[in-house]
Amino acid sequence: MKRTILNLSIAAGLILTAMAVFIPGNVLAAGSDIAVVNMQRVISASNQGKAAQSELKSLIEKYNAKLLAMKKKIMQVQADLKNNGSIMSADEKAKKTKEFETEISNFSSEEKHVQGVMSQKRFELLKGIVNKATSIVSSIAKKDGYIIVIDSRGVVYKTGSINITDKVLSEMNSK
Repeated sequence: MKRTILNLSIAAGLILTAMAVFIPGNVLAAGSDIAVVNMQRVISASNQGKAAQSELKSLIEKYNAKLLAMKKKIMQVQADLKNNGSIMSADEKAKKTKEFETEISNFSSEEKHVQGVMSQKRFELLKGIVNKATSIVSSIAKKDGYIIVIDSRGVVYKTGSINITDKVLSEMNSK
């Protein structure tokens, strides 16, 4: 058993030595065929990404204003119950309590609706930007001969010469 392991180790060493001697250096330097891109930066710094952020921000402001108005209404009803509840008739108090509960329920429903709308809008906007960026990355990879392009957030080590983020960003903003 030990002899088999020793023979395999020697054989592996000979194969690696032969590869180093006989295979050209550019074939062994597979790193030159790999590029990285920071897609998050491409998305957020591109003209399309900035426009999407602006659109989302104005949509958020619109919905926040609506939610704030609903919240103020809840606070008014709650304050009315607190301040005047002791002098209200049982029927008035029950009616005001029901109104308070309804307003809270409406607020909760609207808040969930807003979250859904925002999530959907964000997805729609990002989908178009990501598709465009992916197309540009693919074009650059084919043109420059990269066999693989990896998102830089998942890369532990890279050299600066293979980062194509600025190139992708430049093409995104030129179109």
